[in-house]
Amino acid sequence: MSQNDTILSLSDIRKSFFGVEVLHGISFNVKRGEIHGLVGENGAGKSTLMNVLGGVFPSDGGIMVVDGNEYVPNSALDATNNGIGFVHQELNLFGNLTVAENVFVQDLPLTKLKTVDAKTMIRVTEEYIEKFEVDVKATARVMDLLVGMQQMVEIVKVLANNARIVIFDEPTTSLSHKEKENLFRLIKQINDDGVTIIYISHILEDVFRLCDSISVLRDGNMVGTIEREEFDRNRVIQMMVGRELTNIYPSLDKDIGEVIYQAKGITNHLNKGVSFEIHKGEIVGMFGLMGAGRTELVRSLFGVDSMDSGTIDFNGEDFGKPTPDKCVQAGIAFITEDRRGEGLMMPRPIIENLCVVNLYKMTNKLGMMDTKAEDEESDKAIENFRIRCNDKFLQFAQSLSGGNQQKVVIGKWMMGNPEILILDEPTKGVDVGSKYDIYLLMLEMARDGAGVFMISSEMEELMGVCDRILVMNSGTITAEFVKGDYNPETIISYAVQEVVS
Repeated sequence: MSQNDTILSLSDIRKSFFGVEVLHGISFNVKRGEIHGLVGENGAGKSTLMNVLGGVFPSDGGIMVVDGNEYVPNSALDATNNGIGFVHQELNLFGNLTVAENVFVQDLPLTKLKTVDAKTMIRVTEEYIEKFEVDVKATARVMDLLVGMQQMVEIVKVLANNARIVIFDEPTTSLSHKEKENLFRLIKQINDDGVTIIYISHILEDVFRLCDSISVLRDGNMVGTIEREEFDRNRVIQMMVGRELTNIYPSLDKDIGEVIYQAKGITNHLNKGVSFEIHKGEIVGMFGLMGAGRTELVRSLFGVDSMDSGTIDFNGEDFGKPTPDKCVQAGIAFITEDRRGEGLMMPRPIIENLCVVNLYKMTNKLGMMDTKAEDEESDKAIENFRIRCNDKFLQFAQSLSGGNQQKVVIGKWMMGNPEILILDEPTKGVDVGSKYDIYLLMLEMARDGAGVFMISSEMEELMGVCDRILVMNSGTITAEFVKGDYNPETIISYAVQEVVS
């Protein structure tokens, strides 16, 4: 590859946290004008590497060259000034400002009187909006926009700063199918305009669809780069995890017993008389489109949100009105889909996050914390769920990769050995290897007699791990399927058809 063909070259890039090296001399090149995929398990170092490139973290060694010039960023502004834009997984926008104000927030245009030139901001922003067919007004407040549209604003902001290289870090995590298609259209469009793209994602199908080449990281090392004509799912997975996953969905022998949990006529602001049951040893899945009412249902069942009417039977007895504390004490666990906002205490140590649900089990008669039990139980969780961390006392949850954050969320609930496990989108933002671990955990729980209730927007994984699948549409259950009778077209038809009330 000639120098003119290469827009970005990384050589022997190193980075350490807490005295532990997490990037071990990574080297790779990105060709000018290509869409270059970057994949690897959660914790492999993808986001850390891109944060070094984007000026968020300083590197501890190595050389970066952008367009033939050595590049040593000391801040995100340095990256911007060198034509590198970063669309983060957690969007970096000011909700109280308008679209135009966000686009120009780093470099506000001024009038001759040194006041902010609002007319120029709006005019230029509207030019970009029109060029890239983004359905938003320059004067709209960002907080009033849906997540998918906020992401479009983030991209416009990057392009307005004349980015030659744009990094997308897990951009589809919170998007609906329609929003994702709009994102892919925009990525293709800006790439056709000559912008080089680095696309980080755990969804291999999306990477194969978009990218011209793929580089694979594992445990902070560069495993290799493959070109489009060499793309092969099994090969990429083996490069990512260091072993071949011949079966993405594990299987265990288990027995399905009597009914352990029964919801009858559950009604809230969105659900309309929902009824279903879960047996011991059974994994029940729920499929539906965004807005169908799945999350609203489980939040009411756990007492996070109000339940207007309906009853719950647990272990053959009336459970009464659910509250989070009552559910925890009874052995009902709820893994929320919002791990950052509700599932974790982000600025607190890993050990505190792991033990928070079961504090009542780790105190003595005087109400004092049993630090030995806390230490032992958290060590078990870190080992059992393969949580990659350097120091559970000093390292905060916010410093972990998305997949390891999710493992902490699951681990804190599993420490209590629940009888009912409710999971809302448990594999969102999780790589294929970690997904396998989560599926196996669910199966082991069911094998030991627990009932598992799993919400997912990925029909394939529901079909792969569930004994039954319920379909929700417009706040009601419209169909039920048992393993052996699964048919993707039929399932989706019950999720999209018009519901007659």
